[in-house]
Order: sequence, then structure tokens, then C-alpha cells
Amino acid sequence: MTGLLALLLHSCTSTYNKADIENILSPGSLPNLKESKLIQVSTHDTTGGNQDMVTIPAGKEATIFDVSGPGIITRMWFQVNSSDPYYLRRVLLKIYWDNEDDPSVEVPLGDFFGSGYAYRQYVTPYLGMSSGGFTCFFPMPFEDQARMVVVNQTGQELKGFYAQIDYQKLESPLGREAAYFHASWHRDVLTDYDTNYTILKTKGKGHIVGVNMSMQSYDGAFNYLEGREWVFVDGEKKPSIYGTGTEDYFSSGWYFNKGEYAGPYNGLVLKDDSLGRISAYRFHILDPIPFKKSIDFSIEHGYNNTAMADYSSTVYWYQMEPHVKYPPMLKSGFRIPLRIIPPRDIMEAEKLNFNPAKIRTKVMDMSDYGAEWSGSKQMLIETGPRDQFSLNIGQLDESGYDIYIYYTKGPDYGNVDVFMGSEKVGQIKGYAPMIMPGGDIVIRNFTNPYNALTLTFVNTGKDSLSSGYNTGLDGIKLDPKRSFIPVWKVIGPFPNLKRRDNSYSGMDSIYRPEASIDMKQIITGLNGKTLHWQEVRPDADGYVSFDKMVRLDQPAIFYALAYIYSPEPRLASLFIGSDDGIKVYYNYTKVFTQRRGKLMEPDQGRVFVKINKGWNKLLLKIENRSGRFGFFARIPDRENIFKFNSYEEMPASPQALKPAKKK
Repeated sequence: MTGLLALLLHSCTSTYNKADIENILSPGSLPNLKESKLIQVSTHDTTGGNQDMVTIPAGKEATIFDVSGPGIITRMWFQVNSSDPYYLRRVLLKIYWDNEDDPSVEVPLGDFFGSGYAYRQYVTPYLGMSSGGFTCFFPMPFEDQARMVVVNQTGQELKGFYAQIDYQKLESPLGREAAYFHASWHRDVLTDYDTNYTILKTKGKGHIVGVNMSMQSYDGAFNYLEGREWVFVDGEKKPSIYGTGTEDYFSSGWYFNKGEYAGPYNGLVLKDDSLGRISAYRFHILDPIPFKKSIDFSIEHGYNNTAMADYSSTVYWYQMEPHVKYPPMLKSGFRIPLRIIPPRDIMEAEKLNFNPAKIRTKVMDMSDYGAEWSGSKQMLIETGPRDQFSLNIGQLDESGYDIYIYYTKGPDYGNVDVFMGSEKVGQIKGYAPMIMPGGDIVIRNFTNPYNALTLTFVNTGKDSLSSGYNTGLDGIKLDPKRSFIPVWKVIGPFPNLKRRDNSYSGMDSIYRPEASIDMKQIITGLNGKTLHWQEVRPDADGYVSFDKMVRLDQPAIFYALAYIYSPEPRLASLFIGSDDGIKVYYNYTKVFTQRRGKLMEPDQGRVFVKINKGWNKLLLKIENRSGRFGFFARIPDRENIFKFNSYEEMPASPQALKPAKKK
């Protein structure tokens, strides 16, 4: 008996026709005569011609299989003729069992067979893509009825959908305890910090038999995608599976990202370095994951969920009906693979002021065209030949920026030159046969002498294939030329104990540096260790790291101290970043608290502070729960008047900072 056959029979009682099923599916039973009848349902040309396909109009669906039971689907083969480059994601496969209202299988076509990114040839005993075809050999039993539907959401006619679906017609019923085949798809365009990516969360009785995952890194580095899988079964408090890494889950190792490979139970379907994409599969044939009441199966996106990435997955399992209804399928546009990395923290064009006001603008919903547009919207500017418009952005408090202009291309878009004053700094060539993100125009090293920025856009014509002169803008990103506080005194680690309610004690505990600063004082820290203040400097990216001062993943508290000098009073912004908790004490007063951060990056938090004339004290309390341990901190200084060090003596008490009363 094959492993997959054993899985299929695992959940069945004596009413289930086990002997007949084993005789049909087991390779060891090939010499035994069969009592079933093999029937093929296909898209053959009923006129006797060679048009062995169905066409599916845009926005419509076609039922390619609808038969009565009992039976078992044993093979599916498809071939698709579509001019849509994203048909793998915008064509849906749905399968319904026994007249159910909600499908048991609902997956984009490409993802069901291994990859929604691109067609890549690979072959396994269960799924494959080969010579333009798609194959599936997962056995799929049904008692009363099986119905298979293909939904065309490409926006254009599906020119040809070819299908062969083989099933064994049984002479006796399966029984009410048959485990039915299920598959569902999930996507997070941007993985959520501090939350595992969910592969399957459902209720019922069954067992998982396979997973494929498609991952696209936001920084192009596959190594950052490593994360551990977690499986909680039947409401248990601790996971029954706690993995050691993404590449380990797919039964690979150090060279998971080195090339394409395919095996019977695990393999790599696609690896694309240019776009930071990877698709891998793992079948649980000899190691199924059973559940009797519920299952919660997730995986980290990067170690401790520190990777920003686009994750999607298909999970295959057998379970007793009825099943929990799946979440609504994403719109077809939002299923398209990322063509550019979506910009974050941008000034959205629809919220900016254009000059002159007489130009015609329209805010467009872009969710039908992809997931790359910020807020799923863009500003459409209806320009004509030689028309021009400008954007003025004020209140820029940084000394310099790199500027990114995100734009759209489409069949009625024109060409635009971008100017700063009289200098041409970029060009948009707007034509594309379909609406799509155009990418960005990058203006490096813009200096900011006037605390403002003006960009002028001049239409210069259009491509001969374009039907119009429109301009589409997603937004403007201003990436500051950051200069970080250059030197710190740090001390730690101090305890950060995990409580029974999974909270941590360190941020609420007051340790010696919060009360007073004495560089010569002996301080006891975590595990009774004697601590001393030591000087550290940020790395080239501005990051101050404690990773070498504490054991990996050790919950702990550190303090960081710096002094700021100004020749005159100033209002300033303190920008900080930390992936866990942080408190800011400025001149003996707590001015900011963050209990839980986001991904480790600069400028997550902003604190407005008054820089007094003379020296000012800045003390940070940094918490670690897991993962990277450190922080970013900077104070923009357009006029370059501030000075920093880590040793300036400050008054011992806040009262000494108060100005003397006039007599």
C-alpha cells in the first residue's frame, strides 16, 4: 500500500470500501482485476474536429467536470492558452464535493500545480508541470457528486482550456467516513511583523499531505526568508512541530537557494534572483500531520519574523466534511505577483497639491491592476501634448534626500520629463500594453537649502502605440540622508523576565541607570554579572548593536547614554528605531515609550524635544525579547550646529537644570 493510499484510508470506518480503494490505487495490486470502471471526462471536440478545448469569456466560468458518485478522481491534466501574462494567478480552480455550497478546493491555477510566479517544468508523483501541461495525481474520493469549475478572471477571453480528468466509478458506496481532498491558498503581500505567516488554520478531522510556498523578498536576499514552522493540533498550548528553518522544512539545507531541484516529496520549482523569488514544495506522504479537532499551521517569515516579504502558499489536506468556509479569495489584481517592490512610507500622490489647479485629475482604484500601488490608489493626471504641472513639498527638515517618484504605465499614457528648476532630473515613458507599475525615477543627493522641494512635470508626447497622454503617479518617497548620533556609552544586560501572561518585566523595572549616572559605580546585572559602562559606535548603517554583548535570543535590557550640545536653544526631532520596547529619557524626563516595535529599521518613532543651550542628556532604555538587539537614533541637524559625545558631565539632579530665580 502506498503512503498516500494509507493516508486516504486512515480516517475511514468499516463502512468505507477500503478493499476496493486499495485494489484501485495500490501499485502492489496492479495484477488484481478491478471492479471499478475508469471514465475520462475531457474537453474533446464533440464535432470530431481538433478543437479539444473550451473557451472561457472574460469574467465567466466553465464547469469542466460534473459527475455523480461514488468515485475517485485519480488524474487531472490541464493545458491553457492565454495571452494574459498573469493567468497562473488570475485563473481559479474550484472543486466541490457532494453538492456542497462552498468549494473544498479554491486555488489559483498556477499555485495549485506548484508556482503562481511562472511556468516551470518539474515532475513529482503528485503534482507537476511538464511540456506545457499541468498534472495532479492526488486521489480525490467523492460519494454523491464531484464538480470542477475554472474561473477566468484575466480580463480577457481564455482562448483555450484543455482538460482530461480520469476517475474510477465505484460499484459500492464510500460510506460517510471518507476523507475528502481539500486545498486552499493564502497570500500576505507584506508579511506582518511579530506574526507568523499562516499556512492553514481550520477545524475538523483530517491530515495535511502537502504544502507549496512562493516567497519574494523585499530586499532580494533569500537568506533572510529563513523561519521556523509551528504546528498546533487540537487546541494544544505548545506546538507539536517546532521547526528549525524554512530550508529545513523543505528537506534541504545550506544550499536551499542554490538552484532548482525536484524530488518525490520535496523540491524547488522556481528560483529567480532578479526578482528575489523562490517557490518550493513539500509533500507529507510518509509523515502526514493528523488533527482530530483543529490545526493551526504557520511559519516565520525570516528568523523571528524579521523578513519583509511577499508570501503565498497552497496547502493540501484530507478531512471529513463539512469543512470551515475559506476566507474570501483576493481580487484577481491583488493575486498578480509583484513586479516591483511596493513603496512604503511614501507621500501618496492623491494627497498632494498639484499646480496649476485647472488640470484635470482623478483618483483611481488600482486594486484590479496589482498590489504595488500604495493604498491601492494613484492620481491620474489628464495631460495633453506640452501640458505641464508641478508639485511643491514644504517643511522638509533634513539636510538632504534621495527622491523616488513612483509612476504608472498603460495603453493611454504619455511621456513626461521631470525637472527641478531648469534641470531635467528624470523621464517617464508611459506606454505599456496594459496598466502596470512603471517603477521609479530616482534623484540622488538632493540638498535642501530652502526647506522645500518643487518638481515640474512636462508632457513631451507619447509612444506611437499609445492612445493618450495621461500621467499616472503613485507617490513621492523622500529618503533622508541620515546622520546618526555617533557615539554612546552603553551598559547591560539587565533582567527582562517573561511573565506567565507572556508579558515581560524589564520595561517596568527600574534599574540603576534610570536613577543616576555614575560611570565608576559597580552595577550588578543579569545573572549577577558585574556591569561596566562601555563606549560603542553605530555601524555604517547607523545601527547600534548589542548582539555580541548578550546571548542570542536572550530577553534583556540595555541602557544607552549620549550628550547633545547646542550653542543656542532649538526645537528638534529625535528619530528612533527598535524592534522591541524602548523608553526615552531626555534631560531627566521620560518623553517616549514604545512597548513593542516593528521591524528593526530607522525612524520608527519620532519625539519632539527642546534642545537647551549647552549640554543635554539623552538616555535610552532598550528591550530585547528575541531576535536582533539594538537600536537606531538620530537628530536631524540641517545647520550642523549640534555636537555629540558620551562623557559630558551633567548635573546630578534635574533641579540643577532649572534656571536660577531672579532676585
